[in-house]
Amino acid sequence: MASSNTGLGLLGVPRNIRDKIYQPLLVIPHPLYLFSDGASLKVGLFAPDRPSQWLALLHVNRQLRNEAVKTLYGSHQFVLVDTTRIQTNLLQSFLDLIGPINAGYLRHVCINFPVVVTDSQQEMKTLHVAEIDLLGLRLIREKCPGLTTLEMYVHSENSRALATTATTMTAAQSEVSQNTMAALAQVDAELKTIPSLEKVTIRLFSGPLALEVAQLVESFGWHVLPGR
Repeated sequence: MASSNTGLGLLGVPRNIRDKIYQPLLVIPHPLYLFSDGASLKVGLFAPDRPSQWLALLHVNRQLRNEAVKTLYGSHQFVLVDTTRIQTNLLQSFLDLIGPINAGYLRHVCINFPVVVTDSQQEMKTLHVAEIDLLGLRLIREKCPGLTTLEMYVHSENSRALATTATTMTAAQSEVSQNTMAALAQVDAELKTIPSLEKVTIRLFSGPLALEVAQLVESFGWHVLPGR
């Protein structure tokens, strides 16, 4: 009964004031971490230091829930915790779970940097972005029309091709390096198709970028930060 009375009381307050009330009730000062067990693709959520009755407001009544979820999804940073090549499956499951309206409220998402793979079938080794990771960027474009910030993590599981071609620049490796640059440009081209995107951040968990790669990334307007 107390929750119902609280809800009725809130509905008597102007909407702009209600939005300010939702902020301290629903927003915690940490990212929200999404994960799955890899088999069922059921999405799990880890929210550090969340209050015991964190989401109680969403269960008061439909109107308050419909208003408050905009704050919940729009004010948090959502981090996909999965260093495998199937992170796109987790992204798809999450977007399906929350539905198109809530996906439209997302503003800040963190994913793996798309994997750059070597095509070993070719006589001359070429590099390209894994198709499954391109699909992930396209999902964001199609399902997250309000996204303004995208962070992409570079770590040992997705940067091997970049590391091996970027750390040493010999004449024999120069063509592979050009392919690396082309692969990065492919990622940038996909990002430019996300009309709402204002900021792209690269977080490095596997050492600094090579000079050539850093210069190219800078030309794209991406922000580069060390891993946290």
